Amino acid sequence: MILKILIIGVLVYLIWALFHHKRDKSLTFPVLLEYLLTAILVLVLISGVVFS
Repeated sequence: MILKILIIGVLVYLIWALFHHKRDKSLTFPVLLEYLLTAILVLVLISGVVFS
């Protein structure tokens, strides 16, 4: 249950970031990669804290 909420939160974060930068016309590969890596890092860190 907690993992599902965490994944939904990360997906909302990524969708919001993509929408914002697409609308702002500043979406580039490095920006996309930064958001993706940040989302993965948060997912791993919080999962490690919750399930340890």
